[in-house]
Amino acid sequence: MTGQLPFREVPYLPQKLEVEHREDGSILLRNGHPLRPHHPHMLAPLVYWGAAAPERTWLAQRDAEDPSQPGWAKISYGEALGEIRALAQGFLDMGAGPHCPVMILSRNTIDHALVMYAAMWVGSAVVPVTPAYATLAEDFTRLNYIDDLVRPGIVYVEDGAEYQRGLGGMKLAGRPVIYSRNAPDVEVAVPLHGLLETTPTSAVDLAYDRLTPETVAKYMMTSGSTGEPKAVINTHGNISSMVKMIRSAWNVERLEELSAGPQVMINFLPWSHTYGANAILHSMTDWGGTLYIDWGAPTPARLPEMMRNMRGVSPTQHTTVPAAWAAIATELEHDPELARTFFKRLFVMAYGGASLGQDIYERIQKVAAETTGERISLSAGYGSTETSPTLSNVHWPNDTMGLIGLPLPGCEIKLAPVGEKLECRVRGLHITPGYYRNPEKTAEVFDEEGFYRMGDAVRFADPVNPNKGLAFDGRLAEEFKLMNGTWVSAGTVRVKVVEAVDGPLADVVVCGLNRDRIALIGFLHEGWCSRHLGKTADLPTLTRSPAIIAAVRRGIEAYNAAHPNTAQRISAILLQDTPPRPEAGEITEKGYINQSRVQALRAEEIARLYGDDENDSILRF
Repeated sequence: MTGQLPFREVPYLPQKLEVEHREDGSILLRNGHPLRPHHPHMLAPLVYWGAAAPERTWLAQRDAEDPSQPGWAKISYGEALGEIRALAQGFLDMGAGPHCPVMILSRNTIDHALVMYAAMWVGSAVVPVTPAYATLAEDFTRLNYIDDLVRPGIVYVEDGAEYQRGLGGMKLAGRPVIYSRNAPDVEVAVPLHGLLETTPTSAVDLAYDRLTPETVAKYMMTSGSTGEPKAVINTHGNISSMVKMIRSAWNVERLEELSAGPQVMINFLPWSHTYGANAILHSMTDWGGTLYIDWGAPTPARLPEMMRNMRGVSPTQHTTVPAAWAAIATELEHDPELARTFFKRLFVMAYGGASLGQDIYERIQKVAAETTGERISLSAGYGSTETSPTLSNVHWPNDTMGLIGLPLPGCEIKLAPVGEKLECRVRGLHITPGYYRNPEKTAEVFDEEGFYRMGDAVRFADPVNPNKGLAFDGRLAEEFKLMNGTWVSAGTVRVKVVEAVDGPLADVVVCGLNRDRIALIGFLHEGWCSRHLGKTADLPTLTRSPAIIAAVRRGIEAYNAAHPNTAQRISAILLQDTPPRPEAGEITEKGYINQSRVQALRAEEIARLYGDDENDSILRF
């Protein structure tokens, strides 16, 4: 059986958990291993690897003009260091510095990375904004809110034509716009290739010397689940310490022996979000690794590109969100050559952002076992934009999905009693100093001891043995009361419903605040549903398909049979014929549903759920 096969070696250090119980009922958790020395700022590893391994590939991407072309365009650490220094001089000539943030509107590209690190080199805080706010939005409300909040002095866009509408919707007032392709119609348009020809002066070295751990590296925008986005301050020290926390749980020397070369990863997670930008891009940079930029994604339209890219790269690590793992599991099952390429050098897999179903894990391990004769560790990480992001992970071979692990070296977790649950609070060098221009919210999220309040409830997976790790126990803000006073844990219901339906549903929104019963807004998994029907169909067709409706109904009836009490039983689900809209904040860049935002924007649909409306897309139970 798969579960009896050994794990491929991952050189984790032995667990060394320190547990302190307090009289007030709170519990402190620390990792007994020390935090490894870390760089003082985010440019130091580029300088180091630019000298130590100048020929090693840092980043690789497909042809920006024609991604269908074979092969990868690459940039080495030595080349990148030279171009970043040239760009840094160009930024200084344009007035960049600590009082001039730089907004980035771009997908993940080599140019995006060069601009990001060059801006940080001269002390400018980078403001990476999700491209959807500038390309898909109708009124650019969120884009202008961020612009007014952060007040960037310079804007970068990958493609001036693609972002023309967004730029036209902003009040640029003469601010320069740097572009890689297709000059935008703005007052001051600056081609990136021109800046790359700038000759660095001693001012570039002086700017580098002024960087400290306290220098602001980024203003990372939250998803705005409870209102407009907040600008989370990430200092250089926050991010530099976080990437070393992850590595401090490993025997690095043994890891290097096993890898027999630099770390390699292929990844699509956007750099406008903390997961892709910090836990992926900068972690690989600090490591001296090679990152292949994937322009695919686990959506019906972009999945073929994601699989094409994965067929050409044998990673040493693979980290992504559960939605991507679900798609990867299916592809691995049907493509032995992809499985051989994927598992060839892989020593660890990981996920974050949401819970991964046990069934997906088992399917992946079955293919791994058939391909290699071994299991490969699939761990989980946990954190937030405010924690840079990672604060804990599963740093031991593990067969149980749904865990968030234990604290990493240098991180202290406090489990604080809040009602009947334990809230996760965290303290360490990686924690944000607060929200930019929002002192009230900053004061609100830190407790009296300086612990950042995650807002998540957690529990021990095994109350008797804390070494087995922590598990997510619901989002405190997502808990609500029914009309009869019964508490509902929306996060728990959401995960269990999607798992029970097992396929047709991509996600659900749990409704019922001050109502007498729970109902759901449901979003279908288009890829699964199309495969189930044996043909490609649009969402309106899928939501009315008898076969899809029957599959959803069977799943929820099975869930209700296992959860008959009022606080968990589902009374109805309304299947949506329009997907959640990222530009409206309905779905975060990590790929999960923003519960409160969807309910605010789809109030009419929720009213139908609790009314007498009879419709093929409303299933009642």
